[in-house]
Amino acid sequence: DQQLISTMGDCFYKLQDAVLKPEPELQRRLESAWTERHESGVGFRYRLNVEKQRFVPGPFQFFLQLNRDRLTQRRQPQQISLNALFDESKFNFTKVHNCEVLLELQPASEDLQEDALLRCVPATLLINNSPLSIYHSLVVPERQRCWPQQLTPGAVRMALELLYRLPDRRYRLSYNSPGALASVNHQHLHLVRVDCELYVQHAPLIPVGNDGRLTRLTDESPVQGYCFELYNANHDLGPVCRGLSELLGLLARRDMPYNLFFTWTVTNKAGAAAIRVLVYPRLKPCVNKSACSFNAAALEMSGYVSVGDPVDYEQLNEDRIRVALQEAQGDVYGALQSEFPPRNAEFGEITKGMSTSVSE
Repeated sequence: DQQLISTMGDCFYKLQDAVLKPEPELQRRLESAWTERHESGVGFRYRLNVEKQRFVPGPFQFFLQLNRDRLTQRRQPQQISLNALFDESKFNFTKVHNCEVLLELQPASEDLQEDALLRCVPATLLINNSPLSIYHSLVVPERQRCWPQQLTPGAVRMALELLYRLPDRRYRLSYNSPGALASVNHQHLHLVRVDCELYVQHAPLIPVGNDGRLTRLTDESPVQGYCFELYNANHDLGPVCRGLSELLGLLARRDMPYNLFFTWTVTNKAGAAAIRVLVYPRLKPCVNKSACSFNAAALEMSGYVSVGDPVDYEQLNEDRIRVALQEAQGDVYGALQSEFPPRNAEFGEITKGMSTSVSE
């Protein structure tokens, strides 16, 4: 192990250029660094062992996995108030061992955006030492600046950057705010590879509000969420980053916690796909419990459910999952109706041709 640790210093990676396009070398470096550490046991609390997996019967086909080790061996979550400041005395990602660092991402030299909303920032990729899935990593933008777990514009920009640059579109990113099951008060997102289709990748959307790009999931969805889509990186990045900044600012002013999920959509018949950014607000904060079998966080709201209890794995059905998710959120659409009323005239256009379930 000591010999392996001594070889883990070569972790710097400079993004190739300011144009967002796939970088196979970035993915190769990430996956080989993760695999090297996982196979040697360096930094991990356990060796990933997903014992079982299945699709939950129903129109939304939740993807359910049994991972007992994550329940029993993960770090206990911190109790974090909504607007908590960074506390260097508590665990944070400046305290991890160097062997947990996968890559230090540096922006491309020519990426000199004057607009702070579009400026790419450095980010550290760390192993998640209690992994849900293969290559499960943490993305920590500007790690040494010690931001609390409140998303900065640079973090949003980096999340979109990563999805564009990783060629494998099974990668997703998730974020949980304080009051919405964040476990560490140091700004970070989760990078996970989910090897199956999730309902949010092609769920129908309704246009809402005054931003021509903002939509929401329909009332038939198991959760309530707002959505931005990026079809073209160069054209859509600015408007989407600004729209997200405004939406998250509104939620902060209303003291509403939220979860975020970044995913590619399903490729359509023309071969085109988009990135969806889904925002799941909550009416009120939840209290972090001890590590429990089922959490209603960003991944679960998006259709990927990992549980640690074999009884839960066997007995969870779609109705029980929906009830848990809806209880966690409350009626968000009702609370934000005045801010984001439906633009009904466009409803048919945006949902046309979109299936409502994975099974279709």
